[in-house]
Amino acid sequence: MISCGERQGTAPNPEVEGQQWLSKARTALSDSDLVKASAAIDSLRSQCAEAFNAREEGILLLDSIELAEARRQLADAQKAAAQQGLDIYARDSVDTQLDRFATKVRFYEKKLKHDIAGFRQHEQ
Repeated sequence: MISCGERQGTAPNPEVEGQQWLSKARTALSDSDLVKASAAIDSLRSQCAEAFNAREEGILLLDSIELAEARRQLADAQKAAAQQGLDIYARDSVDTQLDRFATKVRFYEKKLKHDIAGFRQHEQ
């Protein structure tokens, strides 16, 4: 367990520990484990409040996690839409889901660009 709290005899370095949480999140994201990746970012936020640079990077990584999830949802909706023989109600539901997830993907793509533009390093 990683914690940004006090340790016996040593002063904690919140940035180093925050980067460890980011590393865990990046590994989970690369393994397509979005739940674990998101949990690592949540741990970073709750346990490393003073790791300002890591938290900034965490915002970008969380955007990437959310974008990956939205893309997965869109792909699932596209598979459902490709099914033959859907009745009018099922087709309407599938079309609604397609629109919803396409909008979600566009939102997170724009949010990621916005957050990258606003990214800044904090002095340590």
